[in-house]
Amino acid sequence: MLPNDAAADRADQIFRIGPETLVTSSSTIIAGHVSHYHKDVLKVSQPGPDGFPLEWKITAELADPVTLKGSPVSKPISFSRIEHSFMSPVPTQNLRWEQDYGELVPDGAVVLFFSGADSQTIHKVLPGGTGEQDLAALVKDIVSIQRLTDPKERIQRWLAYLASGSVSEGYRVALRSLAHTGAPWQDFEPALRNILMQASLSPDVRAFTFGFVAFNITQNRWEAHSSAALDLLCTSFSGQADHGLALRNLGSLSLVLHYTSEQPVQASRRALREQAIKCLRSWASLGFADHDLAEEYKRIRQQYAVQ
Repeated sequence: MLPNDAAADRADQIFRIGPETLVTSSSTIIAGHVSHYHKDVLKVSQPGPDGFPLEWKITAELADPVTLKGSPVSKPISFSRIEHSFMSPVPTQNLRWEQDYGELVPDGAVVLFFSGADSQTIHKVLPGGTGEQDLAALVKDIVSIQRLTDPKERIQRWLAYLASGSVSEGYRVALRSLAHTGAPWQDFEPALRNILMQASLSPDVRAFTFGFVAFNITQNRWEAHSSAALDLLCTSFSGQADHGLALRNLGSLSLVLHYTSEQPVQASRRALREQAIKCLRSWASLGFADHDLAEEYKRIRQQYAVQ
């Protein structure tokens, strides 16, 4: 993927925004199950029997409510949600992480997010998921840490959460929350290294973590420690045996090259650019066991004048 404006927007959304930001902005959060489910189709692909729904509205009530944040809301709690088919020509308004939770189903789990001083306005309705995607359980964990008033204590709790072997979304939430809380590099580095070097973790978690570090280098998150952060990425990348993960990591390294190549080139970024190029050269000198890796490296060399 080319690091253009669209890619920058995508990276910004992935590495800055998640369930934790929605929890922060919500005064009350209540989980439960979908009851009295009703679906009204609003748009179809074409008239007649060959048409299929493109957009529909779900109306329902909340059964078995459990308050995860704020105060209980008087019953019955009615809610609605507009949903779209993945075939719809209209882009979804849901954030990337929200899309992973799919659609509401009868009797399925659901989480309601309220806003406003009276906590009566529902500003987001999301399917609750199950197992690895148990949104209510994740929200409960987020609330328990966000309510801590001491930033240093929050940082330690998020680090402990990372070390506890959370679900995939939990890793992402913890990393973004640590960045938002202002965790220093010396606290971040051991946790990041543990994730990147742990082959037993899912490729998605490791790819996200690699991209998270690359993105935050471009945001000057760790200032004087940017070189150390890039060195960590290079160490992880050079020893990566998973070709699919290596390809994703190449895409993240190209973000760093894009950042350090922006015109006019800033003196403070030249050393990072040379460091990234040295990393890629060293890796490429070992040869390519995968055609896609070779093609991606060729593209990066041409785009960023890597000699």
